[in-house]
Amino acid sequence: MNIGVIGSGFIVGEFVECSKRFKEYNLRGIWGRHREKLDKFKDDFSYVTTDLDMLLCDPVIDVIYVALPNGLHYEYAMKALKAGKDVLLEKPYTVNSKDARKLINYANKHNLMCIEAITTRYNPVYLKMKKEIDKLGDIKMINCNFSQYSRRYNSFKSGKILPVFNKKLAGGALLDLNVYNIHFTAMMFGMPKKINYYPNMNKGVDTSGVLILDYGNFKARLIACKDCGANNYAMVEGDEGYIITNSSSSRCAGYTVKLNNGKEYKYDGIDGEFVGFESEFKAFAKLQKNRDEELIKSYNNETLMVVKILEKALESANIKY
Repeated sequence: MNIGVIGSGFIVGEFVECSKRFKEYNLRGIWGRHREKLDKFKDDFSYVTTDLDMLLCDPVIDVIYVALPNGLHYEYAMKALKAGKDVLLEKPYTVNSKDARKLINYANKHNLMCIEAITTRYNPVYLKMKKEIDKLGDIKMINCNFSQYSRRYNSFKSGKILPVFNKKLAGGALLDLNVYNIHFTAMMFGMPKKINYYPNMNKGVDTSGVLILDYGNFKARLIACKDCGANNYAMVEGDEGYIITNSSSSRCAGYTVKLNNGKEYKYDGIDGEFVGFESEFKAFAKLQKNRDEELIKSYNNETLMVVKILEKALESANIKY
């Protein structure tokens, strides 16, 4: 399939390097507003352009990968869909469920697909970990910490507002990092009964915060920080033992299971910044080729659930974009 890319940030570089390892991916064109940011990709694509119509109207392109700041996801994903392209849309899918439904409904109506790019869904370590949960007995607590001091935070403190901390672009820790913790939890246990977000606010943006998901018989405490750093992990605790990852929920590079009966064992996957990236690429290429409608529906339902959790979290903290 021939790929068009909208955006030129850090994640695009990772996308480009990974795509080169798959014969199914041909990098056709990339668009961005600033030519100087695109020049680093000129040897990777057939062309780079600051003309969005050139990319969207390119008859060769099959799929558009949208990797823009959060607040622009809906607008540009819809532009791509209306141009007749399938869309791979970076997380978070959208900042509200209304826009998420519009994208999904439009794609369905026009025999297209608009799939969220979230590595957790495809990560083989995470999928294996899910199968271990029954060994833990009755689940009591989920604890996830994704604290990553942002390279842009010093600039933010000095008054330079970059996209990741820009309220107008839906920046902040919840949508940038805690979305991984939400996917980790919701894809195991579904939609919680109650949702409350307790953010640390700075200049109208949540630079860190704690999200509490109440499932009735058990709770989830999901922490994400861009203004400080710590050891990252995701842990599920039950009355017969617990399971803990050796990395953030975004990576799930490996885990340890410890049971009350004394049994303990580890599973080590392949470590790396984006462990699930290759599995995501394989899954999307297969989906784009085979058009498995039931799987597309399943993925979109998962995405919509996560967007609803994000939406309710923002509402609980009175954060408006």
